[in-house]
Amino acid sequence: MSETAFFLEAARLVLSGALIGIGFVFMTGGALGMLRFPDFYTRLHAGSVSDAVGGVILIAGLALASWNPAVAWKLLLLAVLISASCPAVAHLSANAAHAGGLAPIAGAYKAARPKRSDPKR
Repeated sequence: MSETAFFLEAARLVLSGALIGIGFVFMTGGALGMLRFPDFYTRLHAGSVSDAVGGVILIAGLALASWNPAVAWKLLLLAVLISASCPAVAHLSANAAHAGGLAPIAGAYKAARPKRSDPKR
């Protein structure tokens, strides 16, 4: 393997690793949002947006790292399908929840504050 081919291969793998890492960061943010947000609609937004964006970036990184071009094309097709289906599924879920009578939280959200264990206060 020539030196140029080695550096191109290394750059391809580093770029794919960076894309996979960025995708995981987006998906982790969505998972944290689903745990922290107060109602169904905000949780749905956090999950659907971050999974659509993070999943597409992650799968693009996997396609870039793939040795087989056929597998890379299949992964890119999967990324296109995810980017098309995630917003549609989120819209259908929100529509069904609204039709079922689930109201969003209106106004400021007042969560119960945890008690402080600090003896100075």
